[in-house]
Amino acid sequence: MEKKKFKFEMPSTCALLFMLTIFAAILTWVIPAGEFDTEQVENTTRVIAGTYHAIEQSPQGPWDVLTATIQGFQNSAVLLVMVMFIGAAVHLLQKTGAIEVAFKSIAGGGKNANDYVIAFAIMLFMTIGGACGVFANPTVALVPIGIILSQAIGLDAASGMMLVYLGAYSGFNIGWANPSTLGVAHPIAELPVFSGMGVRIFIHIINFIMTYVFVVMYMKRIRKDPTKSLNYEPGLKTSDFMGLQDEGNTAELSGHLSAGQLIALVSTLGAIVVVVIGSVLYGWGNSQFAAVFLLVSIIIGLTNGYGINGTTKEFIAGCSKMVNAGFIVGFANAISVVLTNGHILNTIVYYLSMPLSSVGSVLGANLMMVINTIINLFIPSGSGQAAVVMPLMVPTADLTGITRQVAVQAYQFGAGFADCVIPTAGTLMGSLGIAGIAWNKWVKNYAVLLAAQFVFAVIMLTILQTVGWTGV
Repeated sequence: MEKKKFKFEMPSTCALLFMLTIFAAILTWVIPAGEFDTEQVENTTRVIAGTYHAIEQSPQGPWDVLTATIQGFQNSAVLLVMVMFIGAAVHLLQKTGAIEVAFKSIAGGGKNANDYVIAFAIMLFMTIGGACGVFANPTVALVPIGIILSQAIGLDAASGMMLVYLGAYSGFNIGWANPSTLGVAHPIAELPVFSGMGVRIFIHIINFIMTYVFVVMYMKRIRKDPTKSLNYEPGLKTSDFMGLQDEGNTAELSGHLSAGQLIALVSTLGAIVVVVIGSVLYGWGNSQFAAVFLLVSIIIGLTNGYGINGTTKEFIAGCSKMVNAGFIVGFANAISVVLTNGHILNTIVYYLSMPLSSVGSVLGANLMMVINTIINLFIPSGSGQAAVVMPLMVPTADLTGITRQVAVQAYQFGAGFADCVIPTAGTLMGSLGIAGIAWNKWVKNYAVLLAAQFVFAVIMLTILQTVGWTGV
C-alpha cells in the first residue's frame, strides 16, 4: 500500500477557536490571578488605578474548558438566535427573486463600473452610522443583505460582507460620535464628551478611503480571477460562489417586481430601519433584532404563496444555513469565559500597562496603542475595554507627558482596528460565518489593510503627541 504523505491543513474556524480556548486555560495556570478594586460612577464600573492585588489562583482544567464552551454558547445564545433568524429571513427573500429583479436594472447585470458606485454608496452609509455608534451588533443583521446585494451584481459573499462590515467598522473604530467607546472613555479621562471631533473626522475620512480602496481592489481581483475569492475552495465551479446561484429559486426575473416580491423587499428594508431606530432610541439588543426578522420571515413567506407549512419549512432551511455562523460565535465567547473564570484578565492589563511609565511621551503614545491592541484580544467589547483600561492609561499618561486626548485616541486605534481580525470579536466571527469565510483566510487577506491602518495610526499619534493635542 502506498504510504500517504502528511499534509498540514489549517484547522477550521471552530476548531481553531476551541484550540485558543485550551490555550487560554493553560494561561490560567501560568499567569497569576489578580484584580483591581472598582467603583461605580453613574452606569459605568471603573477600575481604580493603583489597586491591583493578587488573589487566589483559579486554574482552569480540561473539564473547565468543556463547561466554558457550553457557557460560551449560553452567553451568546441570543446572538446565535438572531443570526439564525436573520438567515431565515434572507433565505426567504432570496427565494422570491426580488433582489435580482431590483438590481437587474440598477447594476446592468453586474458587469460595469456601477458596481463601485454601489459599493461607495453602501460603505458611505455604513461608515457614517458606524462613526455615530449606530452600527455595532446590528452590523451582523445587515451582513446577509450585503451578501445578496453583492451576489446580485455577480460578486461573492465575501464582497457583500466587506461592504457592510468593513464599511461600518471603518467608522466605528474611529467613532468621533460613538457613545459606546468615546462616550465611555472621555468621561473617565475627564474630557468633554466627543471633544477633538475635527481631528477624528479627518482620521475617519482617511480610514474610510483606505478601506474603500481595499474593498474595490478585492472586487476587481475576483472579477479578473474568481479563484482569488475568499469563498473559493478547490473543486468549486465559478457559478458555485460568484453571484446568486439558488437553483431552488423559480421566480421569473422579468425586471418587474410582483406584489409578493415588492412586499418582501419593503418588509426587509423596513426591518433594517426599525433595527437602527430601535438600537439608537430605545437601546434594543439582539432579542429585539431577532423578533423583527422573525416577523419579516412570516410576512415574506405568507405573502409569496408558501403557506403556513411552506413558510415554516423555508424558515428552518434558512436557519440551518446559519448553524456554522452560530457555532463560531459560541466558540469565540468560550475564550472570554475561561479568562474571566481564571481571573487573569486584570493581571494581563496590569502588566501590559507597566512599560508605559519607562518610555518617552511619543513612543509611549504608540506603545499605548499596541497595548490596547493586545488587550482587545481578551476584552473585545469597546465600552468594556474603555472602562477597564482608561482608569489605568489616564494616570500613566499624566506621568509620562502624554496628553489625555492622545491617550484616548491610542485606545481607539488599538481597540478599533483589532476588532476586524481578533477571533474573540463576536460581531466579526458571526459576520465571517454568515459569509462562509474561514478566519485564517480572512486574516491573510485583511493583513494588508491592517498594516496600512497601523502605519497611519503611528503617524497620527506621533504628530498629535508632538504638537500636544488636547482636543478641547
